[in-house]
Parts: sequence; structure tokens; C-alpha cells
Amino acid sequence: MNLKITHKPSYRFVIVGLCFLLCLVNYMDRAIISFAIEPIKAEFGLDNARFGLLTSAFALGTVSVNALAGWLLDRSNVRIIWSIGIFFWSIIMILLGMAHMLMLFIALRYLLGLGEGINFPAMNRAMADWVQPEELSQMVSLGLLGVPMAMLIGGPLLSHLIEAIGWRNSFISLGVLGAFVALACALVYRKGPYHSCSEKQEPDADKLNVSWLALLKNRTLLATSWSFFAFGYVLFFAISWMPGYLEQTYNMKLTTIGWFSSLPWALALVLMPLAGWISDRIMLRTGSTRKSRVHVIWICQLVAVAFFIPLMFRQSPTVAVFCLSFAIGFSMMPNSSYYSICTDLFRDQAGAATGIMVTFFSLSGVVSPLLTGWLTDIFSGFTAAFGALVVLVSSAVFGMIFVAHPDAPEPV
Repeated sequence: MNLKITHKPSYRFVIVGLCFLLCLVNYMDRAIISFAIEPIKAEFGLDNARFGLLTSAFALGTVSVNALAGWLLDRSNVRIIWSIGIFFWSIIMILLGMAHMLMLFIALRYLLGLGEGINFPAMNRAMADWVQPEELSQMVSLGLLGVPMAMLIGGPLLSHLIEAIGWRNSFISLGVLGAFVALACALVYRKGPYHSCSEKQEPDADKLNVSWLALLKNRTLLATSWSFFAFGYVLFFAISWMPGYLEQTYNMKLTTIGWFSSLPWALALVLMPLAGWISDRIMLRTGSTRKSRVHVIWICQLVAVAFFIPLMFRQSPTVAVFCLSFAIGFSMMPNSSYYSICTDLFRDQAGAATGIMVTFFSLSGVVSPLLTGWLTDIFSGFTAAFGALVVLVSSAVFGMIFVAHPDAPEPV
């Protein structure tokens, strides 16, 4: 591998900070639509199932671009592609605040997904270029803290913002903020010291075809991708339906929901870097991706299942918030380990491997809002929706235990 040293490795902390900022802004969008659920439903005359369709349009956009973005990022200028994606996302966010027709709103949500679909393959490509394996999971976890931080501050901040200036002006404000972040990305990002190839090199077509085939056949990547689908299903449920669950089941006020719904993300802010630290310590001692990444994932998911099961039965508001907080917190905990598996196994193809994995994640963003909306309408409550969560996450645990063996040799 031809390593091209272009910048001091200490600059990686700036890159991690940039990843944190980008995750923060991107997930503020995912947070705001969940808190604007009632005014949006009222304005467009939507029931739960149709609102699920509206939110799924965003995920369809990310699905459309994840794998292609990863492929391009392995071969092109990360700074340019990343900055264009964020700026495009920002423009669409502003237009969403101005859309008054339902079909236009849905189409713009799809385009918003196209812009955001670049973010996570770009982030992991950047991490592969800047971070060594022995600190990879911890650094990725710090960048990904932007996700729970967005949800943590998004609860109280966005609920008050929507009440103060309306959901439309709130969307426009986020779009303007995103444009400044796109500018920051363009000015700050630099190619990392562990970048594997020169941008002037023409890639070998036969090698790329073999690499794609190997990626798609790799059992560990497929098991990890399925587990990441389950991770995404929980995350999209939390983002899209947790406020609605608390409001519809317990008749809570929006501002109260804002505070209660911030608890899972506060817990995730603690658990995610802890998991990253544990994962890297195990990797440093054993050199085993299965012991350091795979085991962390399935153990955390199993704990999440244990907290989801009581929610299949109606609980008091206190018990419901407690179980939700720990279920979502432990589900979020191993987030960085997924990305680390892609980089551990496929450093030169980290963007493409991440693109495949994140495609599964994006598909969960289509399925989760739709299926949850349909189940809540059919069964007049969230019991069946939580049952689906339990079954899905349990299947992911099974896959990581019995299928994901990254230390066993597989063709690359």
C-alpha cells in the first residue's frame, strides 16, 4: 500500500471535530421532523402510516447514493465531494421550509436524503485516512457523538424553536446553518497521512471489480450490515416515533416530551465513547477484530433487547422512559465498532465497504417509519411495534455471534 504523507497526524483531532460537527447538523434535521410531527400531519392531513411514508422518502434518498458515494470517496477528493453533499443538503433544507404541496415536500425529502447519504461514507473514509487501527474505534465514537448530541439538544431546543417560530422557519434556520458547515468543511478538510493512493492514479478496473465482488460476498461485512440495519431500525424508531409514542400513549405536552426524549441521547453520550475505548483496548491487546468489535456489538444489542421487551406491555410513564432510555442508549453504544470493522477489514476500500453497510442502515430508515406507522394504525398502539424491534434486534445478535468471523481469512 502506497501511503502518501500529506499532513501532520495530530491534525486528526481537527478532522474528528469536523466529523462531530457534520453529524450534529445532519441529525438536527432528523430530530426536527419528529418534533414537528403533529403540525406537519395537521397541515398536510396525514395519519401515522402516511407520515411514515413521508419520513421514509428521506431514507430512500440516502439508499440511492450510499454505495456510489463510498465508491467515489475511495477514488476522489473527499473534501470536494463531502462539501458538495453538505451544501446540497442545506439548500434542500431551506426549500423544505417553503414547500406547501405534499408531493413537493416528499420529493424534497428524497433529495435531502441524497445530500446526507454522502456524510457517513465520507466520515469513515476520512477516519481511515487519518487514524491508526489502535485508536480507530475511540476516534470514530467521538465523531459520532454528534448524533446523540443532536438528539439531546434537539429535544428541548427544537421543541421550543418550533413553538416560537414555527416548523417552517425552523427548517430554514437549519438549512442556513448547514451552509456554514459546508464552508467549514471545504476550508478545513485535508487529505490524511494514511491515504492509500494518489488522486492522480487511474484505478485498475479489474481490481475494482474483484474488490466489489469480495465486499458483497464477505460474510462478516454482510452480518455487520444486517446488524447495522437493526441498529438503524432502532435509531429511526427513536428519531421518528419516540416523541409520538410518548404523546399518543401518555398525552404528554411537546415541551415535556422534549426533555424526556433527551434522556436516551444523554446516556448514549456516555456509553458510545466508553464502547470505543473498550473496543480499542481489546484490539490493542489481542489484535482481534472479532473480540474487539463483534463482541462489543452483540453484547450491547442483547442488553437493548432486554430493555425493549417490557415496552411490549403498557407501563407507567416513568418505567417507559427508563426502559426507552437504556434500550436506545445500549443500542447506540457500539456505533463506532460497525465503522471500525469496515476499516479493519478493508482499509483501502473503507469508503466502499462503509457505503454498502450504510445502505443497509438507510434501508432501515425506509422500513422503520413505514412499518411502525402501519403497526400502530392496525393495532391501535405501539405493542406490535416494540415486538418487531425485539425480533429484529435479536436476529442481529444471532448474526454477529454465528456469522461474523472477521479474523477468519476471506478473499478481498
